[in-house]
Amino acid sequence: MESVECSLCHRIFGDTTLLSLHHEFETCSKTSSSSSLEANYGCPLCNEIFYDPLVLQIHVNEDHDHLSVHRTTATTTTTASDSLHAQELERRERMKNQYQQQAISEISYEQLQEGEDARIARMLQEEENAQSFEDFQNRYGGSKRTFTERARWNLDKVYKKKFISQKQYDEYKNKLDEMVAQPIERLESRSAGIIPMLSRLPMGNVMDRRLCQPGCDHVSATWLDQGWACGYKNFQMLLSSLRHDPQYSMHLFGHEATNQTNRDIPSVSYLQKLVETAWTAGFDSEGREQFNKHLTNSTKWIGPTEIMACLAYFNIKTELFDFHQPKTIDKSIAYKYLFEWVRRYFQQQPENRNNIIHPLYLQHEDHSRTIVGYEQFRDGNIRLLIFDPSSSKCNIEKFCKNPSGEAYIFRRNLHSFQKPVYQILVVRGLLTPDEREAAKKVRSTKVPIPST
Repeated sequence: MESVECSLCHRIFGDTTLLSLHHEFETCSKTSSSSSLEANYGCPLCNEIFYDPLVLQIHVNEDHDHLSVHRTTATTTTTASDSLHAQELERRERMKNQYQQQAISEISYEQLQEGEDARIARMLQEEENAQSFEDFQNRYGGSKRTFTERARWNLDKVYKKKFISQKQYDEYKNKLDEMVAQPIERLESRSAGIIPMLSRLPMGNVMDRRLCQPGCDHVSATWLDQGWACGYKNFQMLLSSLRHDPQYSMHLFGHEATNQTNRDIPSVSYLQKLVETAWTAGFDSEGREQFNKHLTNSTKWIGPTEIMACLAYFNIKTELFDFHQPKTIDKSIAYKYLFEWVRRYFQQQPENRNNIIHPLYLQHEDHSRTIVGYEQFRDGNIRLLIFDPSSSKCNIEKFCKNPSGEAYIFRRNLHSFQKPVYQILVVRGLLTPDEREAAKKVRSTKVPIPST
């Protein structure tokens, strides 16, 4: 396989896909590429040889993707390609998350001035990067570990690396079940006040910037739930915004939006129980069967359909939209119509009844993220502003200290949208009695591609 070199930092990558990921997620720096050429890795499915384990992962995900487990859901368009579901996305997300953290793992811990959770999360990521592909495949291709078991596994890895003392290990181990079962999301994962900081960034060549309501928090994965809970984290981001809206706060939190004494967000464990409650009430029965009627204390992935079912149970209306890559349009601008759709959504603010615009849940075939706004340049080009649960609390804190220099972690341009299908989940108000019954069957709508 022919390698490619980054023209900025001269790192060597196994193919253009890795180079593209490098440009999207990493800041170029001087690194040595020799280590990636020292070992060969064989594909366990076709025996093809690779010298970079990340290239091997991409090869398996792309060339052997027919082995994925596909989950079907009723959609407005009935073809299988119209459905994106969390269970078939598991292996691909691993690859991007590992690659995104690759540069982080190269930094010595002595140089990091950050909290214990962020440091442990980095330690775990470094450990996972060093695992063989066989272990990788066993853990993430069909892992049956419970939430508690996975958290204990994480803790053991941290201890074996001697990153924590025996006393700390015993302390965490003794209270691990309590930490997993806690109903409220830990403050260690949450970052408030990011939206106002984004709104105050210098405009430069940007002529228009629109953002969701300022109360939306960023929620990062921590060592307790790292590697499998992105759907839950994005759900938490959406809930952090909805809690400020009087139209939804009483339904979700049992208090008025003006009551700021309760800023709690449900934990991952609590959200699992809420989804199961929605299933029991008849929402998304097909999805319930796909999960074998069980979600609590599991590491099963959720996607937009589970969030739709949960919100519908609380009488909140949502819509799910599918955006497909146009085959007749150049790949670099294929999703311009998605960016335009997002722009129109955030421009509705003056017409919104409560003058509140909530973020958008974004699902694609290797990850889920949260769209919190957009920026439009004077030449008409648009870039999206996105909260990614893979962004560590440490990186968010760096942004808070230097907003202009670190804002790139939230910005995504059109070129970075390269997947065949994207889905966007939108909150649309409250359900009428008739709509509530119809909402028990989850559907999505394919957004038509504008004629050129």
